[in-house]
Amino acid sequence: MFFKRIFLPLFILLIALLFLISICYALMVRTWNANWPEWATTVIPIIISIAVLAIFKDKYLKILLRGQGESKRLNNQLTVVLYICVPILTTIMFSPLTQSIKYNFGKVLTLESINDLKPNESPAFLQLNDWYVDRMRVIPLKTLTRPNLFNFNSYQVNLLFIVPIFSNKDAYRSHAKAWLAFEYVKGFSKKELEEKLDDEFVKGSMTHFKRMNIREFRYLEIYPRNENYNAFIQMAQVHNYFKSGFGTVYKGQEVDRDILSAYFFKYFLFLFAIVAIPGLFIISGISQFLIKRSKDNIEIG
Repeated sequence: MFFKRIFLPLFILLIALLFLISICYALMVRTWNANWPEWATTVIPIIISIAVLAIFKDKYLKILLRGQGESKRLNNQLTVVLYICVPILTTIMFSPLTQSIKYNFGKVLTLESINDLKPNESPAFLQLNDWYVDRMRVIPLKTLTRPNLFNFNSYQVNLLFIVPIFSNKDAYRSHAKAWLAFEYVKGFSKKELEEKLDDEFVKGSMTHFKRMNIREFRYLEIYPRNENYNAFIQMAQVHNYFKSGFGTVYKGQEVDRDILSAYFFKYFLFLFAIVAIPGLFIISGISQFLIKRSKDNIEIG
């Protein structure tokens, strides 16, 4: 009963949800080509999971409670378990899939020169033959993120650099066509900050930035809308070579998109094995416990 009536329907439900959410997200990435904020990858699976559960919950409960007596209390308890556990598990599993989908379906714009980039044009990936970056035109910024719920005892030091992207043929003769961002992040304890250990991190990061061979980047990837996104946008806007309509921020990539897509999909499979399967067993175990308790109460009554 456990595997056939409880675990297997839950397993199929999770696979179906991930498949449906992946299709919706792929269409969004491919059609709208929007640089979605990171919180969207959490909200989208939660909304779709709740919507699907609202439609198919009664059918699922009929399969789960086949042969059981009618119990409104048991139905309500199982409904609460489903509405809490399934969206959370789906959201956790969908996280690596977002990256795999992005590298598979994100719009790739190939141009001969960065000068061919149109105003307000911001493809997910940009491949160029003629582009130029001068690190002497850099704007640096150091920020400190205090401990929070997810980093309880760690201060996060961020060292951000942004440089304008020109055409190699006519650099500095016009405004920048786009922006290249570099981000160095490291966590420190309060004691380490008091001992100025973050200064060594800053010096090492600046040395790496100065020595980096930027021309080794195979393509440019639009910078994700994470906690540093707005800082990069503001840094670009105060630069001498900024012009409205050409404020898209990118980061350099040395690894092919196909390789990155395969990597994140393999990570999804790994996560499925160590998180999803145990999670399904836990949800199934809770459901079985509730069903057995309800059945015992009915027999006693």
